[in-house]
Amino acid sequence: MRSNRRRLYGLALLFIVVAAVLAYLWYVRGLGMRPIVESTGEFRWELRAPMPQPRTEVAVATLGGRIYVIGGFDGFARTTATVQIYDPQADRWSIGPPLPQPVHHAMAATVGERLYLIGGLVGPRLTATDRAFVFDGAAWRPIAPLPEPLGASGIAVLEGRIHVLGGKGREKDVTAHYVYDPARDRWEQRAPLPAARDHLAAAVLDGRLYATGGRLEGSISQNVNRVDVYDPQTDAWRGGPSLVHTRSGHAAVALGTRIFVFGGEEPGRTIAPVEVLVADRWRASTRLPTPRHGLGAAVIKATIYALSGGKRPALSVSGANEALTVVGAPE
Repeated sequence: MRSNRRRLYGLALLFIVVAAVLAYLWYVRGLGMRPIVESTGEFRWELRAPMPQPRTEVAVATLGGRIYVIGGFDGFARTTATVQIYDPQADRWSIGPPLPQPVHHAMAATVGERLYLIGGLVGPRLTATDRAFVFDGAAWRPIAPLPEPLGASGIAVLEGRIHVLGGKGREKDVTAHYVYDPARDRWEQRAPLPAARDHLAAAVLDGRLYATGGRLEGSISQNVNRVDVYDPQTDAWRGGPSLVHTRSGHAAVALGTRIFVFGGEEPGRTIAPVEVLVADRWRASTRLPTPRHGLGAAVIKATIYALSGGKRPALSVSGANEALTVVGAPE
């Protein structure tokens, strides 16, 4: 009787373990979700070498013709200091010098020959940090901290300066708008973002800064489709054309005369349609082969790379590396 009972307990435990592993592989690692590549004459997708270490909620920027995927969560919800570097010409990954501290939801941008990592969230309570670093291709070193802790903010480079917008502050979403001058290692305040939100994305087009989408107080049930446009000449914002989809946790980049918005999440799913700003109007012009949130995007010549991110809402990770070549775009 006891041996039968032990056998039943053992089988039940084995079932629970197998079920947990399968659930982990299905949800966190996206098992069974295969890329759907839909290329057209203008937009051509290609699957490139995947990241060696799947991540989500990363920061992404380019330096010296290579793409840096920085920090984020791993598949066990651990914050990482790992820096993964992609060489598009060789279609190969390498590991760079680790960050001085693990961080996720950080913001990255490049000015000249330097890559900057700004803010982010740290610790089990997802606390915003004000720490900032610069990377010269060899090592990370600290720079002037943000005027206040921020994470999950928008970031973009305008006229050689780094703009950081909104995001999660000490206790709630903020309308912060800070500008970093690399030459002086100094932060200044500019006209605040018209509406507080986090998980937004920013890009620069025709000398103006576009703050796209986002969510309210970290809730994907409160995604927004608003777009705010900043003019540095007047230090003023105006309302821009709304996105087709409400989205947050997405990525935005400019290429030529257009802005591209990739991914994001909403209740129950990640977002596939890629929106393109053309003549002051957003259009869903192509689809991300692997819908993801918490991803990053970077431009090398006429190709946009969409990297990392979770295939399912909340905690999930991937090593996805999908390249969109825009036919006719300037290199």
